[in-house]
Amino acid sequence: MISEVLFKTCTKHDIEPLVAVSQQFYPEHYTHIWKNNDPSYYINLSYNRIVFREDFKIDNIIYFIIEQANKTLGLLKIRPHKSVEGFDGSEALQLEKIYLLKEAIGLGIGKKGIEFIKNYAKTLNKKVIWLDVMTTSLALLFYQKLGFQTISFYNLDYPELKDDYREMQRMN
Repeated sequence: MISEVLFKTCTKHDIEPLVAVSQQFYPEHYTHIWKNNDPSYYINLSYNRIVFREDFKIDNIIYFIIEQANKTLGLLKIRPHKSVEGFDGSEALQLEKIYLLKEAIGLGIGKKGIEFIKNYAKTLNKKVIWLDVMTTSLALLFYQKLGFQTISFYNLDYPELKDDYREMQRMN
């Protein structure tokens, strides 16, 4: 029997598992987009104890650890009240991050994560969920299959990022 996928709301006491899963999934999926195939610039910028500690001081950020059979398989990060083109913060929820370990890809866990966030947004009476995704990411097709549509484009400006991976799409 396949065990249930759980989305555990995090607190500041979950910083260590958040750092651990982040530092595992990021290089599994994104090493190729960085110069010299070295993602350490972004990992050091975004996935350390200080960043998570600061995020937990912000009321409008919520993390969830994704678990199955007592194993951490990824994380979700949302901003429950974040405006986007055409919607103010009371109407919009941002799915800022949904990341899974490589071993969890293709098992339906990402789809369950989106369903979880849609249900969460309903409890807050949100009209829209929005997210950003790299144009070159396989996740773009995943989001399109789930009904998300591109509303705008922009480019990332991280110095060590390869030029072919700068374009992002905002979707809702």
